[in-house]
Amino acid sequence: MFVSVRLSWVLFLFTIPVVLSQNIALIIIDVQNCFLPGGSLAVTDGQEVIPIINSLRTDYKDAFRLVVLSQDWHCSDHISFASQHAGFNAYQEVSLAYDKNGVLCEPANSCQVVAYNVTQMLWPDHCVINTTSAEFDDSLVQEDSDIVIRKGFNCKVDSYSAFFDNGEFTQTGLHKILQDADISTVFVTGLALDYCVYYTSSDSKRLGYTTYLVQDASRGVANATSVAAVADMKSKGINIIQSDDVGAILESITSGVSSHGSCLTTILLVVMAIVFMQMFSCHSVQE
Repeated sequence: MFVSVRLSWVLFLFTIPVVLSQNIALIIIDVQNCFLPGGSLAVTDGQEVIPIINSLRTDYKDAFRLVVLSQDWHCSDHISFASQHAGFNAYQEVSLAYDKNGVLCEPANSCQVVAYNVTQMLWPDHCVINTTSAEFDDSLVQEDSDIVIRKGFNCKVDSYSAFFDNGEFTQTGLHKILQDADISTVFVTGLALDYCVYYTSSDSKRLGYTTYLVQDASRGVANATSVAAVADMKSKGINIIQSDDVGAILESITSGVSSHGSCLTTILLVVMAIVFMQMFSCHSVQE
């Protein structure tokens, strides 16, 4: 019997699997018809990000544990639409007041105490729920395993970030999804650089993820705000890279995980060998 036990331990020692997990996610922000040429809120040269994002997906398919697509998903009377604010035009800002529960203070619901003031840029109507405007571009590579995060569906508060609404009253669920998948590093791409990409990247970094913005896989609404957004992201420790850098970065991450995994495996083997030797020694003494 003891021989069989010893044999089992020996087999176990030499069949310990080395599992190397990259823990990396690719996040694709709002590559939707409304933000592309012909859309109501088209981002200049927005279509140029699509082949770059597609290449990242195909060239490094095995490196990404998760691929997440965010989708702007607005009511037809959404609070961010200029059409809902008499006397205001698109690209003007308004201040929105909310109570402590994140409920908008408005004539129909006058707040006794204003807890939050949120600055809101007004936009043309865009990405309305269940319209072709809100659909992803047909040329964007998608897989059945992709996770879609819809945001901005609360009619009374906007949501630039794929993690939170603009008042941070609610989360979208993305943080939990990444946590459950043990994600530690994210690569962010998509539209628009100075708004949804910026806020998603900033929240990602704040939540503790190593964050890379793939700059040439993103485009902004305006040059001035895009330059300011990139500068601010750099100051926060977000890595600003180009798509040509991704391969080397992934290789560096992979090699680091591989070395760490090999070290852990070696330690485990040594520990198991010591345990085995002690068992063998005890049996010899008993004999």
